[in-house]
Amino acid sequence: MIRPTPRQHPPGKHRGAVAPLVLLLVLTLTGCTSAAYKSAPKSTPAPVPINLPSTEPPFEALVHTVIVYRGPGSWKRDAYWDEYVVTIANRGDELIRVESASLTDFQNQVTTAGENPWALESTSRSLADKSFGLVKSTALQIGGGVTVISAGVGVGAALTAATLSGVGAGAFGAAVGGVLTLPAFIGGTIYTNISNRHSIEREFDRRRLPLPATLVPGQAVQGSLFFRISPGPRRLTLKCQVDDMPRDLVIDLSPLAGMHLTATTVAPSPASDAGARPNP
Repeated sequence: MIRPTPRQHPPGKHRGAVAPLVLLLVLTLTGCTSAAYKSAPKSTPAPVPINLPSTEPPFEALVHTVIVYRGPGSWKRDAYWDEYVVTIANRGDELIRVESASLTDFQNQVTTAGENPWALESTSRSLADKSFGLVKSTALQIGGGVTVISAGVGVGAALTAATLSGVGAGAFGAAVGGVLTLPAFIGGTIYTNISNRHSIEREFDRRRLPLPATLVPGQAVQGSLFFRISPGPRRLTLKCQVDDMPRDLVIDLSPLAGMHLTATTVAPSPASDAGARPNP
């Protein structure tokens, strides 16, 4: 009987796979808890209402606030995304189906709402490393430049009175739950990191407004639309279907033109809007 020869691996073949295990062991033995999965400090101030409305019958929409990196309302420490807390209402007689949401920045780059917090963070960090393709004369400040404005006008009383009142507890939410710690020192840090990661994911899903969403006449939905960090946002666009006909609901974000920027930047001319290009 011929015995199979044990498979030989060239020296160093598994060296790359061993390195992350060694790093994990070092973090564990030193008691390190990953900052990527920590909640925001309890001293973080409450979200600041900005109330940017849009009314295009049969639609009504309102951006209640925008939560940015280390900004008011933050619930995750160092969250590399922009969270738009919105209400969308159907004031017509037909069904409305909100298909998707996209954000256009001051460079006319378009990005769609994300469903995965870690993918959003990865994209934002990658773009931040490249300064988002900004010209050298533009000063970038992640989390800075959020303009605070007074409550907007133009949204129906039914939306502001009946719907906005419930956003404080629902859409703004609370900080992610506390850290769980095991008695065993070695296993404790690993368990804490896993627990914190899952807590972030659960809170992200709880807050996120799932799309597509179908609204019957008189119905309103609330929730957050998460985008990769987008300097100088110009407009939020909701692509919809009304009675099987395509419609776009556009929310003007010009009051947030300085978001993530610290210097006045020359915006592209309106004519260049037609050349808006998608970006992750």
